Amino acid sequence: MTAGTRTRIEDIDWASMNHAYGDASDVPDLLRGLASADPAEREAALDGMYGAVHHQGDVYDSTLASVPFLFDLVADASVRDRGAIVGLLRSIAGEEIPDPEEIGGLFEDEEEDAAWVANFVDAAALIRGRADVFLDHLTAHDPELRAAAAGALAHLHPDPARVFAALRDRLPAEPDGEAVRSLARAVGVLGVRHAELRPGAGRLLAEVLASGEGDPELRLTVLAQLARCAPDLLPDDTVDIAVEVMRIAAEDGPAAEASGDAGSGGESAPERPRTDTMLSYLRELEAAHRASIDAHLADDLLRDLHIALDDRTEERFGLLHAQLYAPHWGQRLAAVQECGLLLTGWRAPNDLAVALLARQLVEHDETLSRNALNELARLHPVARVVADVLEACLVEWEDDWEPADWDGSLFGRALAALAPQGDARAVPYLAAVLESGGYVPEHLARWVEAIGPVAGARLAPVLHARLADPERVPRGESRSRLISALGILTPDASLPLLTAALHGDHCGAAFTAVGRYGSAAAHAAPRLREVASDTSKNGLHRLDAADALWSVTGASRDVLPVLRDALTSDSWFTRTRAVQVAGRLGPGAAPLVPRLRELMAEGEYLRTEAAIALWRIRTDAAEVLPVLLDQWNAAPRSRPETAACLLDMGPAAAPALPLLHRELTSTRRHNNYGAEGNMRYDVASDEALLRDCRSLVATLGP
Repeated sequence: MTAGTRTRIEDIDWASMNHAYGDASDVPDLLRGLASADPAEREAALDGMYGAVHHQGDVYDSTLASVPFLFDLVADASVRDRGAIVGLLRSIAGEEIPDPEEIGGLFEDEEEDAAWVANFVDAAALIRGRADVFLDHLTAHDPELRAAAAGALAHLHPDPARVFAALRDRLPAEPDGEAVRSLARAVGVLGVRHAELRPGAGRLLAEVLASGEGDPELRLTVLAQLARCAPDLLPDDTVDIAVEVMRIAAEDGPAAEASGDAGSGGESAPERPRTDTMLSYLRELEAAHRASIDAHLADDLLRDLHIALDDRTEERFGLLHAQLYAPHWGQRLAAVQECGLLLTGWRAPNDLAVALLARQLVEHDETLSRNALNELARLHPVARVVADVLEACLVEWEDDWEPADWDGSLFGRALAALAPQGDARAVPYLAAVLESGGYVPEHLARWVEAIGPVAGARLAPVLHARLADPERVPRGESRSRLISALGILTPDASLPLLTAALHGDHCGAAFTAVGRYGSAAAHAAPRLREVASDTSKNGLHRLDAADALWSVTGASRDVLPVLRDALTSDSWFTRTRAVQVAGRLGPGAAPLVPRLRELMAEGEYLRTEAAIALWRIRTDAAEVLPVLLDQWNAAPRSRPETAACLLDMGPAAAPALPLLHRELTSTRRHNNYGAEGNMRYDVASDEALLRDCRSLVATLGP
């Protein structure tokens, strides 16, 4: 192990170095463990390298010192699991060349911080400088090493054209399934990262796909890489290919897995022992996950294809519909999550995806039903087409819940999907839950607001009784939620109860609730005035009281001083809330116009909010419309509020028509900023935006 290095492991003062858990004196044993003949020892050593020497992606001085020895291990044909060591080197180098600006700033001491940054930069340079060695391993006997080498080359080698040529030559000769998929992914990475290689990478991937050869995983892998680097070369039958692959996976996958990978060539991957390590635990967790869905393709590769297709929603929804129709349980379970990701981030061409999502509820499978209901709850603004199905579920599961954990039952999940739609059929079930003394749902006020005061009138006495009985309402969020919900319904009988809450622990919610009563709550003005004028109070607390005071008195004299202070606050939240309240005052906030103009001109987060407030105060479209139009693209998440303001402007908003038309033709939801992972976006605000855009276009003309 030391023959290829100028410095022996024993010659390095490891104890003077560090890793995540102290001095690095144990690193030599970890490096030796990677070369052990004992699989359990190798596993433990690799776990130790990731867990301490390269903890959570960090690079220490001991990590840097380990790099030459890791390369020696990769070069030693007697060492097993060399592919895992290549993966470790790739992780240490990073997917991109380290940026000192992003890494630095962890330590106050400049020298200490510079040394920390240098570890990352030097390790990455060292590994990239020796990346040539990975070329030799494209033809290694070990298929796991060949697969790892391909990925490392695509990300680390400084000569991408040379790497592409090597990958292109190796593809037709590679017999192992995972290795050939790794080669295809590497070709795709090169095509995405290097424009000059993109045409060649696209043609190569298209040729692999057109050949019809390879296992199902390879075909989906190639489709995903084509979508990333050469979408124009995607075949017209992309969805059909994916559907056929899904069918093969469902029919042949379990049998193939049971009998081993008959199509692989070369040395079989080494058997992984069960060890007391995080790596072993994660491997078992992945295996259990795959066993539960019984197909690789239903999860990882189809997810990759969806990500790669991005805004190509015709293909994505076509693929999703096929997944939701799949006879294979595991593929449908994976499709349920994909349905939530797609429908919250993109605008569907029709209601079929939602209908197919609700179709999973008739399977009488608890796991499938629970996951489908969770997604339907997030999709409530576009899920009204399946309200009948949800109501039928409530009927079926009406007796299958207990007060202590009703929200976690299938009944509770169905209620959480139906109630935010504003469907009156949810009311008796919600009333039963609240009467039982069960958990007060987090979004109760939103549900009640959607249901409305007429249909929700039955809830008022239930909410009142629950709030009035201190033994049935624990202190905390439950009380605040009940107060907020009562404030939505504003029953006359509850006003004294809510007024009394102005002196309690949850007076913030009470301020809003009492304010909704308007002049009927004028007797609460002294308490509201007291809190609003108390400079010792939290700024947001004072603003809530001031907002309510305006609502019940209609007089701005007691509110303006609070807003003037808040508009110069150091807190962004406080300034934002103050701008919103100022807009509610309308012309009564005229003395605040100079400060609002400053905020509108500052070019930061409050430009849109300040412009909207100024419109409500002065109704001067010429002053604010240029800002709103500019912010439409600069701050996409404020588009719903902007569209509502434009709708209020009427004909004066005509210059916004091109933006409105573009919005209505976009397949991506306005708040979809491309976050990776299991991200869900707010559908309600986007649907409100679309509704206002349609109204504006209808009003303003073509």
